[in-house]
Amino acid sequence: MNEEMKSEIEKSAQYINMSGEDALVKFNDICLENGIETTDPLAKGLWRNYVAQTRRANKPNNNNTSSGSNSLVKKVFGFFVGLEEPRDMMSWNRNKAKDEYRRDADNALTEGIIANAEENALGGWTITRYYKGDLQQKEVTERPVTAEEMDDGVWVIPLDSTERYQNGGENRNFGKPLPLEQFRRSGVFFGSVDGGEMKKYNFSYKNQGGVDFTPNTYDYVHFVAIPSEDGNNLYGMTETTKLSLVRNAELNPDNSDYRNMENYDFEECLANNFSTHLTPLVEIDRAHITRQTLPASDRFIITDGTVCNMNMMPTKNGNRILNLTDLNAEFDYDNDSNMTTCWVPSNVELDFGIGSQVIVVGRTSQRITDEGPEPVTINVSGLYVTQKRGSPVEVNQPVETDFDWF
Repeated sequence: MNEEMKSEIEKSAQYINMSGEDALVKFNDICLENGIETTDPLAKGLWRNYVAQTRRANKPNNNNTSSGSNSLVKKVFGFFVGLEEPRDMMSWNRNKAKDEYRRDADNALTEGIIANAEENALGGWTITRYYKGDLQQKEVTERPVTAEEMDDGVWVIPLDSTERYQNGGENRNFGKPLPLEQFRRSGVFFGSVDGGEMKKYNFSYKNQGGVDFTPNTYDYVHFVAIPSEDGNNLYGMTETTKLSLVRNAELNPDNSDYRNMENYDFEECLANNFSTHLTPLVEIDRAHITRQTLPASDRFIITDGTVCNMNMMPTKNGNRILNLTDLNAEFDYDNDSNMTTCWVPSNVELDFGIGSQVIVVGRTSQRITDEGPEPVTINVSGLYVTQKRGSPVEVNQPVETDFDWF
């Protein structure tokens, strides 16, 4: 551990009636219990959580029913309302830094938005950056993998220029190169943490663990995650969350974790807990406009309709296409405006056919062309079948005739 962490542990030990030496031993035990190194940034959070829990437990007349675990990782039970495809969160940040360089190269350098990489006479590379206004240079033997050559022939390295987060917390990666890519899977979860209240949580899981985390929506699952301090978010942890995922239906009913959910009504749950997101299919154009001002995590809609067409041939990005219609609404035969296109990613199972009644969850999008705006579509993150009819038509990949003899 570094000196800063060691100093914090020794100072905080007085609040829990522990010597500095014993506190350091306890800190190492906590890190070992959670399978992380003492240098991991998460270790600080684990220690602070331990101190806070210990102080609460030592207060007179304490009625805290917490399990007393030192871990930030908690057991979670429930179902995903929607789970989006992984997105490369670094792509936008890196492009933004490069755009700033194209706009004003000198300002991008002095403001710490990018660093320059220049090959020197010895065959190595000189890295130049500004850190909190101070010019810094470093010699390296190879060109950094995060460097990109710009149109003017200059190699630039996009940097993390966010010194502090919106909540005031320090960004430990400030001034460091942005990764080439960092995938994050986001979703909406409804469930409980450590057996508590069933409620909505925003879910986020980054890196490879998030990419490989693919539970079905509207299927009860158990896993472990890290809740946020405000109790509104759940975060996946390294590979731990992925490896802990278990379907409730696959558990033995005698298992203590098993929950009998046979009589649970998903539709009623959505109506009672997500009423602000419910949008009739015929009103998604208006919803697309009004929801743009909401926080990104609240922009999703929940709508329902009848499947009137299906295209199971995946697009270039793997989406299948559903067309939904509201059979109770008047149909505009002039422009087919009563059919809504839904882009369904590969992780969402399609086991029904045309004529089925479905509930879809997702974000709306609208393409603007030279001829004007096209109809609003839905990028599906969750799907629940309320009335199933038939099965999807399987699409065979075209097979070319072998003309090698010709």
